[in-house]
Amino acid sequence: MPLSTSVVTPARFAQGLSYAEFLAQSPINHDKFEHYYQHPVLTEADIAFFRKASALPHGPRKLLVIAEAWCGDVYREVPTAVRIAEAAGLELRIFLRDQNPDIMDEFLSNEGKSRAIPIFAFYTGDMQYITHFTERSATAHVELSAAIADAKTQLGLPQSAGFDTLAGPQRQALLSILVPRLQPLTDNWRREAVMEIRRSLSTALHCSNTGDADRA
Repeated sequence: MPLSTSVVTPARFAQGLSYAEFLAQSPINHDKFEHYYQHPVLTEADIAFFRKASALPHGPRKLLVIAEAWCGDVYREVPTAVRIAEAAGLELRIFLRDQNPDIMDEFLSNEGKSRAIPIFAFYTGDMQYITHFTERSATAHVELSAAIADAKTQLGLPQSAGFDTLAGPQRQALLSILVPRLQPLTDNWRREAVMEIRRSLSTALHCSNTGDADRA
């Protein structure tokens, strides 16, 4: 939750990167960003909702994204944020997490312990905070945790081991098991993220979240 006095002023927001600028400054994962952008998960009902929300007097006009191109959650989810901004006519600006710690500190998760990304923060035209989405959907959290635990068991690794503490060969072995297992799940994770964003905006704006029944 942003601080009562936020560093995200209109002037600071204007300093963020456009999506094209964000991609241009990154030497990695252009193919992954392009893949997810070219395979959108937004439905017509989603697009109608985001347009309806942005048309409200107190609705979102600006979308702040905190990201780093090396992050899997980022290259999977940020293209959806771009699609939302394009569909609803929102001004989108991207801030690199590691170069903007003061902004990141307004959106810490896990009781202030985690600098999880991406962050999608919605603001009114005069930069009043509305709501934000962090990292990945609840479904993705559960399924990813289960897959990691199973892979560690398969490799005989302690459950306490983290990617940052594993030796290079162990990390690669873990990834070689995880990647093919998780790939079939990612489109559903992306859909769940969209639905979570819709519910969050609907609640914050006190407007109907029409289209939930379309999930089937």
